[in-house]
Amino acid sequence: MVISVRLCSGRTAFEVSTNTRIDLIEASRIIQTRVATKYLLLLNYNGVEVSMYPSGRMIIKAGSKEESLDIARDLLAQLGLLVHHRDA
Repeated sequence: MVISVRLCSGRTAFEVSTNTRIDLIEASRIIQTRVATKYLLLLNYNGVEVSMYPSGRMIIKAGSKEESLDIARDLLAQLGLLVHHRDA
């Protein structure tokens, strides 16, 4: 899986892009969400706001690029889309 991270234009979050599509309705059954539609998933992951899209793109309001990457990997692992990076 390809994962890339870049600072969003507003500099308040990081955009994480993957090459994996996500079924957001199925994802909402696995992870705790605030809002779940087939177009957008909003959740709070350990105090960090995350927006997830079906394209595999995520907007993560984390304090650093590394933290946003860790959060994205953890979420993808919970969804069964990635072998958890701490176990690899």
